[in-house]
Amino acid sequence: MYRYFIAILIAALFLISCQEEKKETLDIGFIAGLTGKYSSLGRDIRDGFMLGFDEINYTINGTKINIIQNDDKQDPILAKKIINELIKKDVKLIVGNATSSMTRVTLNELRGKDDFLLASVTASASEFSKLDDNFIRIQVEHNEKRYGALKEYIKKHNIKKVFYIFDDNNINYTKGYFEFFQDILLHTGGEKFVGTDTIKNGYKKNIQKLKNADFDMILIVANSFDTANLIQHIRLENITKPILISGWANTNDFIEFGGNAIEGVLVSTGYYKYSKDKKYLDFVKKFKAKYNQEPSVFSLQGYEMAQILIKNLKKTTDISKLKDLILKEKTYEGLQGDIIFNKYGDVNREYFMLQIQNGKFEKIK
Repeated sequence: MYRYFIAILIAALFLISCQEEKKETLDIGFIAGLTGKYSSLGRDIRDGFMLGFDEINYTINGTKINIIQNDDKQDPILAKKIINELIKKDVKLIVGNATSSMTRVTLNELRGKDDFLLASVTASASEFSKLDDNFIRIQVEHNEKRYGALKEYIKKHNIKKVFYIFDDNNINYTKGYFEFFQDILLHTGGEKFVGTDTIKNGYKKNIQKLKNADFDMILIVANSFDTANLIQHIRLENITKPILISGWANTNDFIEFGGNAIEGVLVSTGYYKYSKDKKYLDFVKKFKAKYNQEPSVFSLQGYEMAQILIKNLKKTTDISKLKDLILKEKTYEGLQGDIIFNKYGDVNREYFMLQIQNGKFEKIK
């Protein structure tokens, strides 16, 4: 009897040991445009995000983290298909999409699925604001109040008339930019946009419209490739008025594509490449060691999102509770300043103005 009892005890201990050694796996879906002319943004986000999980060896409290990468190609039909495949596989935590238009597709598919969470690194359309839903983001929304430095610049330099050129393949983003920027103009004594045109009409038509308009500044809201190439064509036509670009184009590729033509171009952002913040410098060192290139603004944001998720996944892997946990802490130390969430999962952070000087984005006052 005694031997029988010992055998049972040993067997039980062996089973417990096996169970302890067995590791769970948490799948995280990642979706962005990773190929095509919109891919610079998506790849930069992905690289920063993956670096955050590299540092913890894709393991949290014994749970293995499996990141499922998906390329939406900036195609709403494909994005919808991908998100429904993730839903079918019960992948409840999803990071994406890179653009506001694709983010809208995903949110529509996740409506009513409160145990899922979409965490966006770069979606900034104002239509996502002030909603009690299953969505958080670390990109500042399009809102006049969030862009104080830009407003001050417009006022200081007496910008009254602006011509707006945009990419309607990301209409949720570009429409929001239109609305908040026009509000800035009107509140600083300026006029409604004196003209608008879409990138898809072609650079030649864009420039012809510019030549027929009277303006103080050109605002271009498009991806880095189109923005840089359009500016080259504008400068070749000796149109010398100031140009402001959106944060969407603020990638390393923009400098490479633009060359000398983009000298003097302006952007409003919350990140400065030459910051001396120790956390930022440590990140740059790690990023360059892994990818052999400089990180972009979006790489920083991808990494910041990884850090926020990792910190809270250590507390729970129940995704239905994750948003509440993130918002409960409210303030997170970013690589350059604090990331402050409101009760809806939107954020605030300090923004400032940069200008390309001698091929580099430098802070201006």
